Amino acid sequence: MEIYTVQAPTLSDCKAIMRERYGERAYIFQHKLVRNGGFLGLFTKENVLASVIVPDPMPQTFLKPSPVVAKKPTEAADVLQNKEKILSTAAEARGVDPNLQAILTQVKLLGDKIDSKLSTSPASTSAAMPGEHETLVKISAALEANEFGPDLRREITERLRRELPIEALNDYDEAQQKVLEWIGERVNVYTNNGPYKRPRIIVLVGPTGVGKTTTVCKLAASLKYPSDGSESQTVSLITIDLYRIAAAKQLGELAGYLKADFMAIDDENELKKELAFRNDGFDAVLIDTIGRSPRDSIELAKMKKMLEVCGPDAEVFLTITAATKTSDIINTMRQFEPFDYRAVIVTKLDETMRLGNVLSAFVTTGKPLAYFTDGQPSTPKYIQQASVIRLLTNLDGFTLDRERLEAYFTYG
Repeated sequence: MEIYTVQAPTLSDCKAIMRERYGERAYIFQHKLVRNGGFLGLFTKENVLASVIVPDPMPQTFLKPSPVVAKKPTEAADVLQNKEKILSTAAEARGVDPNLQAILTQVKLLGDKIDSKLSTSPASTSAAMPGEHETLVKISAALEANEFGPDLRREITERLRRELPIEALNDYDEAQQKVLEWIGERVNVYTNNGPYKRPRIIVLVGPTGVGKTTTVCKLAASLKYPSDGSESQTVSLITIDLYRIAAAKQLGELAGYLKADFMAIDDENELKKELAFRNDGFDAVLIDTIGRSPRDSIELAKMKKMLEVCGPDAEVFLTITAATKTSDIINTMRQFEPFDYRAVIVTKLDETMRLGNVLSAFVTTGKPLAYFTDGQPSTPKYIQQASVIRLLTNLDGFTLDRERLEAYFTYG
């Protein structure tokens, strides 16, 4: 990676000079206004001084795939292979700058505090009572083993007592299916499949360390190389995270591999101008933001004000990691509510064997779930639209009838 400076009367002039000197892979990392010339402080001229990053040459693993003109097996395989390589590199970037959390301060909470009933309940080992039916004891223990919150465990156990007769409780497999159905029907899934106002603006917000930048990369690659056979989309990437140079570098390099537009911005007015510039010629604009602690109210407020220029049609997604306890997930959801996020993306599913915490949080808050991601390069699908079935099948210790569940949540 090489870093250069370009100076010109306007930012557009800087971009033109940058393209002429350094080629299409170069991108502007940051810029500022400077004054030059004059005499004794008079008659100075205002120019834009831009810092330009030229990424290292594109590795052979990211050669552009042949365009899919006809449905030929070899060409389709090439497209999928290139998509996997791009997503693999994006996934490997998850570990960038692990010490970022140290720079974030904790001040007063932004938004309403969590209701007292949502705070961590006493850590009872089981919602079942002594002398309880064996099925209730086993199901309560399975829920606890999957790290479901105590309130939801108690609610499910009480519903089993109330709604299932003794004959039904004697059938443990049937009781399990009922429990899975009750949990699944309480989870909302984000189903906005378009049509979208062009360009579609997608903004990711969330705490530091949850994988927002990596997720932006995965979303961009999935739009460029869709696995469902839909048409490839033109994508523009924007980051307003200039605190982490590595994050901007990562997005800039990915933009080069995808031959996509990229811009690093730290100014509200400049973001507004760049979004207006992208009204034509792009199908989607993906915006990465700096990670903020849910307790960092001052910085959250600043970021919210900056993102308001994206307009009411922007799809804001809150990003959280699966390896987080229930109370912290709920707290994060509540503190980011001022951003009016439409749904939640759950990342790093591969880093935990228990998803009861995630299910408990979504059941409690009622917030919609949009996407799942995992970060292992060997995993066939790095990002996928959320589904209740995927969550339920990840529960440990439950013997589920997948065909019955799929039919229930498809036609039920």
